[in-house]
Amino acid sequence: MPGNRPAIPRELRRRVLVEAGHRCAIPTCRATPVEIAHITPWAKVRRHEFANLIALCPTCHARFDDPHNSLDRKAVRQYKANLNPLFSLSIDKTDDIARIAAYQGLRIRLGGWLRSIQALGLVKSKRRSTEGHIEAAREEAIARFADALLSAIDFQSAWKGTQADEIAGAIFYHIADWYDELDGAAFPTPRSLGRRDVVQELSEASTDLHLAVCEEIGILGEEYPAGSDPSERP
Repeated sequence: MPGNRPAIPRELRRRVLVEAGHRCAIPTCRATPVEIAHITPWAKVRRHEFANLIALCPTCHARFDDPHNSLDRKAVRQYKANLNPLFSLSIDKTDDIARIAAYQGLRIRLGGWLRSIQALGLVKSKRRSTEGHIEAAREEAIARFADALLSAIDFQSAWKGTQADEIAGAIFYHIADWYDELDGAAFPTPRSLGRRDVVQELSEASTDLHLAVCEEIGILGEEYPAGSDPSERP
């Protein structure tokens, strides 16, 4: 440790270790012993903060520090966010609780809507499906759309003007575009459309939404702290 770098305070170190269960925070690893790593490097932030610290085993820590390894900063920020969002917070404002509830509600309702569209796509891509099967699947997708729309409105009300709101809107319309294309397609629907992997298409956006929510309510610090050199950002 550089001579001018202070040690991580004992209570802060304990909090980071408890958050990860005293194991490596990467779920496919979970090894012991662990070290405390800075997600955004110490050289940039020059401070120890819970939102920027994560428990990693020595092997994963070395992988994270290697610029040629796939375990990059965004991945580690996701692992930090996934540890336990509610436990990581000291929630003392009703607004924070309401915003988290709106986010969780949106995730659940979007998931239900997406699964109902997948079911519709599967039915429409099978030649043996009857008109009754297709109509039942369509009605279920419409019902789940109504649920998702109400959750999206609640989310927008709670997160209006934030990056999370923008990302959530893009996700919602991406799913809606797929439904419109699928519903308007002739029967039988081409397998490439009916069985399109929209979940995979939205994987990056879903991660970005989760990180944006966690940053906004304080689970994570800013990805690029004030004063950092933009030329060094990935």
